[in-house]
Amino acid sequence: MMNTDELVIHENGRHYFPEIAPVGDLVDRMNTLFDWYSGVPDSVFKPLYKRLDNTVLAMRENHALAMGFGARLGGARPCIFIQNSGLGFLVDGLFGLQYLYNNGLVLLISNRGELDWEEIQHQHWGDKTSEFLKAIDMPAFDYGKQGLGALDAAADLAFEQNKTCAVLFHRGNIDETG
Repeated sequence: MMNTDELVIHENGRHYFPEIAPVGDLVDRMNTLFDWYSGVPDSVFKPLYKRLDNTVLAMRENHALAMGFGARLGGARPCIFIQNSGLGFLVDGLFGLQYLYNNGLVLLISNRGELDWEEIQHQHWGDKTSEFLKAIDMPAFDYGKQGLGALDAAADLAFEQNKTCAVLFHRGNIDETG
């Protein structure tokens, strides 16, 4: 969990974690590291969808993971967007496909529920996401702490070492108004 002492007040009066890089810089970096995207629509990642090359949105997280598995088998460098609350849908696919076949890809996870104003259904996940990732042996990088370097490290682990890994994003790390 990010340090809440670093929160900034947005024009809507709500507290957010600080923006890490302009959306354009984030998109440019992502398009150099990844060439195929999927995931379930999420307001945290909304500014990215139309700006990324080759994006296929999914109805559920396990569907996005399965498509990413196939894309990787076809030689792509997939990146999957999910909310932390969707991690439960991924476990069987992670164990039965990704881990079994050492088929690396990168999960971008919005760590919803860390802030007191976020929706009640996200509150429980907010402080449990990092623990959950550790419990399923998922290497994770923190965009809020490591910036664009988190993406570089994740892409290296996924595509050079064939390990599925995650990059955690905190509310505000991406300008959601973009």
